[in-house]
Amino acid sequence: MPSNNNVATVRAVFEAYGTKDRSALEPLIAADFHFTSPLDNRIDRTVYFERCWPNSERLEGFDFIHLVPDGNRVFAT
Repeated sequence: MPSNNNVATVRAVFEAYGTKDRSALEPLIAADFHFTSPLDNRIDRTVYFERCWPNSERLEGFDFIHLVPDGNRVFAT
């Protein structure tokens, strides 16, 4: 089931940050990945890891309230 796989992938991404396991995160981020946030405008995978991965050191983990699949997307709260 694609939506269950997408939820599992999103959970694994957040958990990799919480456990500071970059080797678990790297295969989950596509080679053509681009990321946009209020501070970043469509940065590529390399820049994402340079800017965003260091934040894992300040995170203890995540408590999931909802992981809701919607087609190819997953909404996480």
